[in-house]
Amino acid sequence: MPAAPSPGTLSRMTDAPTWPRAAGRGPVVVLGKLVADAVLELSEPLVVGGQQRVVRTTTAGGAPANVTSGLARLGVPAVLAGWAGADPLADGLLAGLAARGVDLAVVRRGRTPLATVLVHPDGERTLLSDRGDGGLEPDDVAGVPLPGTAVLHLDGYDLLRFPDALAAAADRAHGAGVPVSLDVAAATRVRAHGAEDYAGSVRRLRPDLLLCNAAEARVLGLEPDGDLPPWAPDLVVVHAGPEPTAVRTRGGTWRVPVPPVPVPVRDTTGCGDALAAGVLAGWRAGDPVLDAVRGGHAAAAVVAGVIGAQPPS
Repeated sequence: MPAAPSPGTLSRMTDAPTWPRAAGRGPVVVLGKLVADAVLELSEPLVVGGQQRVVRTTTAGGAPANVTSGLARLGVPAVLAGWAGADPLADGLLAGLAARGVDLAVVRRGRTPLATVLVHPDGERTLLSDRGDGGLEPDDVAGVPLPGTAVLHLDGYDLLRFPDALAAAADRAHGAGVPVSLDVAAATRVRAHGAEDYAGSVRRLRPDLLLCNAAEARVLGLEPDGDLPPWAPDLVVVHAGPEPTAVRTRGGTWRVPVPPVPVPVRDTTGCGDALAAGVLAGWRAGDPVLDAVRGGHAAAAVVAGVIGAQPPS
C-alpha cells in the first residue's frame, strides 16, 4: 500500500482514485425516512435548570431530505423515496421539499419523527430524537423508481431501524445495475448497536461508496492508514470537519484539504449531508473522485453558514 501523505496535503500517487462503477444519467434516489427538524438556536451555553430565549425554526430534516435538497440546489434531479408520516406536519414538509424541486416517492403512515436540534453559540449542535410512529417495510421499496437511476443513496440511521427494507432496495439496485452509496450512522449509535453487527449490515448492502466522519470511521475500525476491512466497499470517504477529507481505496489513501469556510459558521447540522450531496452530484456528472469531494466541501460550506440542515432555497 502506498504511504499516506502528510496531513493537510493531497497525496501524489501514480493513480488517482476512481469510482467503482459509473453513475447513470437519471436522478439520484435517496431512500429513508422524513424527519421534522425543530432547530433551537441558543443565545448562550446551556445550563441545567436555567432559562434562556431561543430562536426556533422548523424544517424538513433527516439525511434523505437534506441530501435531496442539496442535490436539487446543485441542479441535480433528486427523488426522496421511503417513509413519511401521515400527519399535517409531514404534509407541510413534503410541500416544502417539492417546492425546492425534489420529486417524492414516499409511503405515508403513522406520525412524523421529530428531531429537536440545539444549536450552541459556537455552531456545534446537540440532537434529541423522537422516532415517531410508523416505518419502512421491505414491500415499500418495490415501487421505488430504480431503472435509469444514477445512484441509490441510503441512510445509515435507517440501516439500524429498517435493515430489511434497505437490503431489499440495495438488492433491487444491484439487479438493475444501479450503484449504491451509504452514509454511516452516528458513532454513538453504531457503538450502542455493536460495531461488528453494524459492519455486517453494511456488508449485506454491498455499497459501492461509503461515507462517514472520522469518529464513525474509528468505531468501525476504519483505521486512517490501515487496509480497508473485507466488509468495506472499495471506496470510502472520511470527512473530519475542517481537517482534510480522506479518500480511501484498497490501493491507498488521498487527503483533500478543506478550504476555509468563506462565511461565519452558524450551525454544523447537515454539513455531512451536504458533503454527500456534492459527492453524489460529482459522481453523476462523471467528475474525478477528488473533484467530487471538493464539490462536497463547497456544498457543506454553504450549509455551515445557515441555521438548520437544509441548504438555502
